[in-house]
Amino acid sequence: MLFKVTQKDEFNLKVNKSSKKILFISRYSSHYKYYAKLVEYLNGKAELVKLKTFVLPRLTYMDKVKTLDIDDLVDVHIRRKAVRYPILKSNAKLRALVKAFYRYREKSRASYYFQLFENHPCETVVLWNGMKQPNRTPYIVAKAAGKKTQLFENGLLPNTTVLDPKGVNAVNSLPRSADFYLNWTGDVDYTEKQLVVRKPHKNRKATGGEVTTPERYIFVPFQVPNDTQIVCHSPWVPDMEAFYERLESALNYLKKQPEWTPFTFVIKEHPSWPKSFTHLHDKNPEIIFANNNNTQDLIEHSLAVMTINSTVGIEALLLNKNVITLGNAFFNIDGLVHHCHCQQALNQALLTIDQQKVNVELVQKFLAYIKQEYSLPQSWNNLTKPELHMEAVKKRLDTPYHP
Repeated sequence: MLFKVTQKDEFNLKVNKSSKKILFISRYSSHYKYYAKLVEYLNGKAELVKLKTFVLPRLTYMDKVKTLDIDDLVDVHIRRKAVRYPILKSNAKLRALVKAFYRYREKSRASYYFQLFENHPCETVVLWNGMKQPNRTPYIVAKAAGKKTQLFENGLLPNTTVLDPKGVNAVNSLPRSADFYLNWTGDVDYTEKQLVVRKPHKNRKATGGEVTTPERYIFVPFQVPNDTQIVCHSPWVPDMEAFYERLESALNYLKKQPEWTPFTFVIKEHPSWPKSFTHLHDKNPEIIFANNNNTQDLIEHSLAVMTINSTVGIEALLLNKNVITLGNAFFNIDGLVHHCHCQQALNQALLTIDQQKVNVELVQKFLAYIKQEYSLPQSWNNLTKPELHMEAVKKRLDTPYHP
């Protein structure tokens, strides 16, 4: 059976949408409610449609679907699911079955969005993140259909929002050259030092209280294990257990070096992850967990901050700390952070951490540039001055960021 556009379809062609140049797509969530306010502010230039998760295939569009990399639309989703449901790692038959289901689902969804974008006059499609499902399929189809795209994400700095035409996090549009920022002639006026406290996951159980941190320590913030930051952008540290192993390997190396001045690793689990890594809590006395300590305090009193690619690294720069990164990150810039692509590089960075100096000029210009040229003012989910934020979004939609 062929599925055609009908009067019942949400993209009814009889409705005059010639002025709807921007199409927001979202599942019904806080993002949807936020987009609804933006659409209202844009006053007839935009439309919001609810994201489709399960749809019947549009058979007339399946040839277009064949031009896509379906594995790209499925594999990251399966890997993220396997973090939450480990049986998908151990049971090959179940994993194959689940993958077949998602391949069918994403082919069907891709055909639906090819139909939508062929019949909708929008020039730009706006989504959240674009790296993970269910948003990745409409994002990839929009690009294949010749639409411009813009992606929202949480801000890189406190009380900001990201809207990028290229991507988010490690694949965003920000320049990767230290010289670019050093040669930037804008005002270096970014003085925000108060970090935003992250709310814990509703299923995360609070246990114990704050711990007394040692005098010398490296702060190591754990990340959400199934986030695309880990699944897609962490080539040699695939999960938090592996992250812990890298710390132990570093300690084994450092203890053999006579010039090493001992320090401890202090870990804080990500509050947005519902499970706790209790099997690691007492494994090594030189690696302690401080899950109930304030993150800003942990950063301020540390020797340095080591992260895979979390925005805690940016927060550490705000507080003038040395930062070590292990994964792919947009702030892996020579002179800004110490990026380590292997265990040997990490060992050397830790051995010499006391001698490393923060390049204050580069840090200040990098942060000021992000604030003034890249970020949108105010956090999308905490708008104290809505019109200021929405006007900034409107301008960014009209003129996408380009360095």
